[in-house]
Amino acid sequence: MKIQEAIDWADEMKPNAFTSKVKLAWLNALEGRIAADVFLMAPAEIAALRYTEEDMGSELLVAPPHDDIYTLWLQAKIDEANGEYNKYVNSMQIYNEHFGDFVRWFAGLYEPAQGYMSEEEPTHGIV
Repeated sequence: MKIQEAIDWADEMKPNAFTSKVKLAWLNALEGRIAADVFLMAPAEIAALRYTEEDMGSELLVAPPHDDIYTLWLQAKIDEANGEYNKYVNSMQIYNEHFGDFVRWFAGLYEPAQGYMSEEEPTHGIV
């Protein structure tokens, strides 16, 4: 999923007044978390992932079928920023479920701490 696609989809699902610049900052925070906590990238690699407004056509790290985490994250951040905390809690619960599914899938297929993919072929999706 491209950055602009994630933002457009979140805007379609949850109309809001926040700029693309704000949503890009939220996506950068999530990408940093994924890079550090899941892919176990070095700090210098994570810093290089920092997207700008010129990068709206760039692909995000997580590919289908797990790329819905980006739009779910943006929807939750919109709820939080709007002060709609009950909606935020619900949105984060859905996001956390999908993020957990991604992490479990990734950890079952790859061994990031060892730096290689397991012998077993993936049954769906790629990263």
